[in-house]
Amino acid sequence: MASNNVTDPESVEPTDLQSTKSVDDQLIDELVGRSQAEVCN
Repeated sequence: MASNNVTDPESVEPTDLQSTKSVDDQLIDELVGRSQAEVCN
């Protein structure tokens, strides 16, 4: 039964995907912020 529940907290894969995506989003935000700052200067 638990294997069918994707949001199961004990399931490792979705958590890894979420944390990886949040790290990617942080990096993208930082890069976008830097490029925007360079354009403004």
